[in-house]
Amino acid sequence: MDVNDTASSGRIGRPPKLDAHGTPTRERLINAAVACCVENGYEGATLSDIAKRADVSTPAIYSHFSGKAELLVEANRYELSKISSGDLVAAGGLRQLVVRWLQPDFANTRVLVAELHCAAVRHSDVAELLDAWQTENAASLHTEGGLTMSQVKWYYLLLLGAAQLDRMSAMGVSSHDTEAEVNRLLEAWFGTRYD
Repeated sequence: MDVNDTASSGRIGRPPKLDAHGTPTRERLINAAVACCVENGYEGATLSDIAKRADVSTPAIYSHFSGKAELLVEANRYELSKISSGDLVAAGGLRQLVVRWLQPDFANTRVLVAELHCAAVRHSDVAELLDAWQTENAASLHTEGGLTMSQVKWYYLLLLGAAQLDRMSAMGVSSHDTEAEVNRLLEAWFGTRYD
């Protein structure tokens, strides 16, 4: 998803406001929301802190999002779009998506996803927004990837479990060994059907 997309931002006819580096407000808000949630957790992330990091006023957030839940779930969607544009073939298949998910440059995304899923247990608005996104994404994996909905659910659970990867560093397992084990798991589960 393109954070500059006018359809998703609710702005019609007006170009986005840019900062001195040419970054639109919406993109700055999403980046600030990710950083704030990773640093402080869902509950600790405040709209005022997000606005300050994005160099906008707190009320300006409401020009783009209905509140913290929508902003952070949209940040989740944006971060996950960096792994795949939704095109499994172009992304290299399900295994490649998992391999990308395990890479160090996705550490913040893993934390964000874990935080949002924990927050969904306590906040119905987060749960509803995540459910809507997961339903939409699951339909894509089902139709484009050929997975059954049961396989999609377990694929999500695998990724959610892997979101804790960085928290399990005390075991001393290398990233190479972790990736190899995940590949063996996917091979046993899917064979070559979803490469």
